[in-house]
Amino acid sequence: MEVYCNGTARIRHKDTGVVHDIESDELDWDAVGGDERQMGPEIHYEAVLQHPQLGQLTWGLWEYPVGIENYSDTQVGGHEVVEDFDYGLKHEPPEPDEWLDYDVPPNPFTIFMDSYRQTGDLLADHGKEDGRHLINRLMFSHQVTALEAYLGDTLLNAVAGDAEAMQRLIDGDDELAKEKFTLAEIRKEPNLVARKVREHLRGILYHNLAKVDVLYNIALGVRILNLTPNKAELFTAVKLRHDCVHRNGFDKDGNELTVFTKTFVSETADLVRGFVESIENALRARSSS
Repeated sequence: MEVYCNGTARIRHKDTGVVHDIESDELDWDAVGGDERQMGPEIHYEAVLQHPQLGQLTWGLWEYPVGIENYSDTQVGGHEVVEDFDYGLKHEPPEPDEWLDYDVPPNPFTIFMDSYRQTGDLLADHGKEDGRHLINRLMFSHQVTALEAYLGDTLLNAVAGDAEAMQRLIDGDDELAKEKFTLAEIRKEPNLVARKVREHLRGILYHNLAKVDVLYNIALGVRILNLTPNKAELFTAVKLRHDCVHRNGFDKDGNELTVFTKTFVSETADLVRGFVESIENALRARSSS
């Protein structure tokens, strides 16, 4: 699932009475957390906008249980919402056909560690202390991308090699649970179910750490976000990577980001590596037991 947000919000200032228009493309939605509840995890999505006249405005959306929009909330600091956005959860589009033949590497952890070492060497040789430096931003972005690739490839391998994990995912994931097939379809393609599961997992946005945490828990019984004491820093790294890739190092308000110092990028790389190592250790312990 992902958040859709359309239209224009119109908010009247509580003191001046002036109505301010805010366009939907001014908002950036992020998964900011997930809590365990009776029917599984609850994922919290949020968009925060600092408006020059209205102050901080916040739109929140909660997914619970998985795949179901449970609650939404708009907070405008005491001002009046004349008209709100049309926002909610929507199904993610399927992956392009050319990705369906993607061969998952058998050793995602080794590939991640090779990437970690190579980006570290490049940062040491060519990075600068200037937090705006291009090489720094490139190395930072690649580190987060390598994390996403590890999470996706590792989950795909684990589910493909474990019939029980695949069944748990089919039963527990809302998108997969509602899939229906005829006997003729299954007869024609004996691996139809496995293919549908594989395609579904390839369509996941693996930078949505809260969603990925849910999938790992359903399929493998591992809450990956419980394996790090630095959950907030990981969410921040994902958000900053978005600004690097989609805004060339500027935030949504057009301000150039200067946080990408050589030290910051190196510390983030170590944070991501520690997260990946904790996941790998948890999965190996699960396999051995």
